[in-house]
Amino acid sequence: KALAKDIAMQIAAMSPMYISREQVTQEIRDRELEIYRTQARNEKKPEQMIDKISEGRLEKYFQEFCLVEQSFIRESSKTIKDLILEMMGKTGEKIAISRFQRYHLGETTQ
Repeated sequence: KALAKDIAMQIAAMSPMYISREQVTQEIRDRELEIYRTQARNEKKPEQMIDKISEGRLEKYFQEFCLVEQSFIRESSKTIKDLILEMMGKTGEKIAISRFQRYHLGETTQ
């Protein structure tokens, strides 16, 4: 029950868009990589480093927008995935987040 509350607080505070990186479509990944490549070129980064820099920025994107990869708001040294794995170790039960829905006051859905 405490884990569910902690995850709900995380969702409310951090507004993740996905549960995990597997939910990020290839189209979105490609779009983000192209944005990061353009940014790196505009920053005059060496051409041979642009792909590596872009991949690093994509990793940060996953950490920001994928729930299980986010740093836990109450203990930043752990991710949500770490919390789930700890609880699975304690209980012996399989724990998975299958979906979530976040509402924001004043926000409309389409």
